[in-house]
Amino acid sequence: MLKIEKYRLYTSNKIVLAIDDLTFEQGTFSYIQGHNSSGKSLFLKSLTGQYKNFKGEISFRNQRISNHQNHILLINNELPVIKNLDFVENIQLSIGKLGSTQKNRLIDMATTLGIMDSLTNKMEFSSRSEKMFMYLIRAALLSPSILLIDDIDDFFDFDNFVKVYNVFSSCMKSGILIISTGKSQVENTPSYVIKTGNMTKNVV
Repeated sequence: MLKIEKYRLYTSNKIVLAIDDLTFEQGTFSYIQGHNSSGKSLFLKSLTGQYKNFKGEISFRNQRISNHQNHILLINNELPVIKNLDFVENIQLSIGKLGSTQKNRLIDMATTLGIMDSLTNKMEFSSRSEKMFMYLIRAALLSPSILLIDDIDDFFDFDNFVKVYNVFSSCMKSGILIISTGKSQVENTPSYVIKTGNMTKNVV
């Protein structure tokens, strides 16, 4: 369980995001909706240790979040790839040679996402969505304790988001906590909303 208490996120000396008491359960998916500059991206970075201008307590599995930051993976809109390598070769950069179980999982996820024909394509010809697919598959194979995806709605329309959520479902079964942010509302998904500097549970 990821627990956040008395959290205040700052830019310079200004509070941009406040969370009084919030928990995210292991093996679940949560979506955080907020406009640009609402603090949602910096919030994710504060979980990884990349942004430190905040106060409050963040704990994971009853320990300080800093004890687990090697097992937290953040995917944002940068998406760097080695362009002269193909889809699978880019995945292997972080994992090494894939074993048979990993290969089968990759094929299952690629089939779910409808990108089997793209696996041998050089990444220089890939769309932003295909690059994000690669990052998501690689993240699933790395199996972090917490997977964070920033501004996911910049990459996928509704149909592709449904496919991605099916991949998330298999990750959640293995206990991965997934938190994603975006600007648009996602129906029928456990979500939180940032309004006037506060993050609260979204009442559907």
